[in-house]
Amino acid sequence: MLAPLNSFLCRHDFYWSERHGAERCRRCAKLRQSDKPTHSEPLRVDAPPPRPAAEVMDFPDLTPREVAPAAVPAGPADLKTRIEQLAQGQSLDRAATLKLLLDLIEDGQSADPQIVGVTAADLYARLHTAVTQA
Repeated sequence: MLAPLNSFLCRHDFYWSERHGAERCRRCAKLRQSDKPTHSEPLRVDAPPPRPAAEVMDFPDLTPREVAPAAVPAGPADLKTRIEQLAQGQSLDRAATLKLLLDLIEDGQSADPQIVGVTAADLYARLHTAVTQA
């Protein structure tokens, strides 16, 4: 007696059935009645249309540019050389000493430090000798 009413009492749970080519209820097997299409058109594997020429980006200009040479600093740029000169008795003014300390701290925090290992131990020994002699 309830069989004809099953489709009316069912809480429909529709899914797409390839076999039936329509949406079908999982519970009562009723096909969904609709005027509008429930799915978009089938997947196409055609190539996309060509892009308009206005959307294509130009290649960058790869000609080399004239670069002005960088100014060479007055003092030696090598941190190890400046520390060795300080250990040998060269006197530095306050600004040069602060610059040397900042460069030493920056070198210790860099990804490729110059003053490490045996080099650091050698410079420490030279500076320690210079301090005890002074």
